[in-house]
Amino acid sequence: MTALGNGGVALPPVLPPTLGSVPVVSSRHESRQRIPARAGPDSGSVMPAVPAQRAVRVRVPTGSGGEPGGDTLGRRLLGRLAAVPGAARYVAVLAVLSAAAAVALRHTVFPLLSVNNDEGIYLLHARTLAEGRLFPPAPHPAQSYLPWLGTVVDDHYVLKYTPFVPAVFAASLFVAGSIDPALAVIAAAAVVVTYLLGVELSGSRRVAALSATLLALSPLVLLQSDMVLSYLPALVLLQATVLGVLRGRRSHHAPPLVGAGVALGVAAAVRPYDVVLLLAPFAVWLLASCAGRRWWLLRWLLCGLAVPVVIVLLTNAAATGNPLRLPFALLEPDDRIGFGRRRLYPADGRHDFGFTEGLSSVGDHLWLLGGWAFGGVVLAAAALAAGVRRRLSGPAAMLGLGGLLFLIGYVGFWGAWNAAELWGGIHYVGPFYMVPVLIPLVHLGASGSAWGAAALVARGRRLGLAVLVPVAAAVVALTIVVLAAAVRDNLTLTGNDRDLRAMMRRLPQRPLVFVAANPAFLGHPTPVTANGPDLDDPVLYAIARGNDDLIVAADHPERPAYLLRLAPAYDQSPGSSSTARVERLAVRTGDRVAATIAVSPGATPRGARSARLVLTAGRTRLSIPVDPRAATS
Repeated sequence: MTALGNGGVALPPVLPPTLGSVPVVSSRHESRQRIPARAGPDSGSVMPAVPAQRAVRVRVPTGSGGEPGGDTLGRRLLGRLAAVPGAARYVAVLAVLSAAAAVALRHTVFPLLSVNNDEGIYLLHARTLAEGRLFPPAPHPAQSYLPWLGTVVDDHYVLKYTPFVPAVFAASLFVAGSIDPALAVIAAAAVVVTYLLGVELSGSRRVAALSATLLALSPLVLLQSDMVLSYLPALVLLQATVLGVLRGRRSHHAPPLVGAGVALGVAAAVRPYDVVLLLAPFAVWLLASCAGRRWWLLRWLLCGLAVPVVIVLLTNAAATGNPLRLPFALLEPDDRIGFGRRRLYPADGRHDFGFTEGLSSVGDHLWLLGGWAFGGVVLAAAALAAGVRRRLSGPAAMLGLGGLLFLIGYVGFWGAWNAAELWGGIHYVGPFYMVPVLIPLVHLGASGSAWGAAALVARGRRLGLAVLVPVAAAVVALTIVVLAAAVRDNLTLTGNDRDLRAMMRRLPQRPLVFVAANPAFLGHPTPVTANGPDLDDPVLYAIARGNDDLIVAADHPERPAYLLRLAPAYDQSPGSSSTARVERLAVRTGDRVAATIAVSPGATPRGARSARLVLTAGRTRLSIPVDPRAATS
């Protein structure tokens, strides 16, 4: 205590719980000595022990003016900042840097969206919500403007996913006119919630800060944080669910449980299969360890869960006519979990998906995750060692089991096989289906790494450094190689789209561009050919569909018409042919239409002895023999 004038005593201020306050539980990473804490129902903040004192009024020594003095606002803020644990301040800086990196990479690597065309679905949905509508309108003929993986219901398009993640970006568009704030908030939230959950799981701020660092430096997170997709928001929601449950269980307070219920409901609406697989062991542990308080926990969880459940039922009813049917299954019923014949959309060829294909797809994702997660292989080994040596808390161990169950369950998920084998995009944007696996990987890996590093150093500082430094250097080197290759490949793919967009923008006036698309969707294989919800962009795109093209052209007589042909392998890989050709179209009416077609000498294969020119007009086909060795007109 510090003696002041008139016998006054300055008591330590009672500080509010701060970011990263450590639960008052014994931990293998912290001292087991009990720390006196502030009395109260929630002992989440570690407080110094202070003898009981009688509060007295004190006066601060005056300056030369003799007037009473007091703490300035700046001093109070500095005092509050000084009271925040160093690990929490570090994580706050890390979250800001992650947010800045997400926005920077968005504008440099993915300014036109990525090769994952699902981004176009979320962005179109967000723009529609920002304009005050639940669904984008579908003008006649609706199939001519069909967005990627959309379907026509009445006078509007129903998109494939629930509106929760699009609503986040819609709020950003409505407030700031840009998706950048939403990307920044999601990236920062992923870092912060990882730290907070790490504190609950390990009881150590340093281990929790290590978990947040491992997540933030993973190339998979760095790239996914730049994309308008659901994988990183789902990671935030999954961790927020576990965090809220653990805090509510520890503090006997209802608000964290209500928040956990909200997060659980939204996560289940966004990625239900991931929620079931990852959280099933944790749910079993929670019910088994809360004898006598199960109903109390479930009651408050259900209170939070009610709001997203009601929203899902209402939006499902509006989208599909059935409150229990998600829009995901509206387009193609065979796009579902399990083995058998699968396809992504009605015109897609059927793909035989079996156990072997599922096993190979999970293997491909895990192989990539070893480099796309910062220290992936090292973290997996450290997590396994920590589990074998029983260095994990009960909730942490359950998350580890959830990660294993997730991998087993994904053997039966054909979407992962489609991404790995049929499309191959995971090589350029990362094994995004494995984002939930990062939760147990970084938390258990951080705990195991901290324990292993301490054990090595305890045997000798030189021995510890001799092992740890090369391992850390190898992890950093591998991360740099993976990230640099991913940025290089995506810049090449983005360059193709930049060139295509520039070519479209050079067309005179406000053109109408018919796209010879296969499959018949806009926004695929390139996001350049996507329309906004109001169909009033400077370049209007429509699918080339034959007779319906005349209706589209008649509806937009002020727009000159063109036909865009893309290479069949456009943007399939950085090395694939991504050429494009634009042809001017003209509308002619009458009983007879004269047309001149020129065939160059090199149009036929070398050595061909005969050739025919085939013209198709609606259901009419005309076949004309031509000389394969000479130009024909």
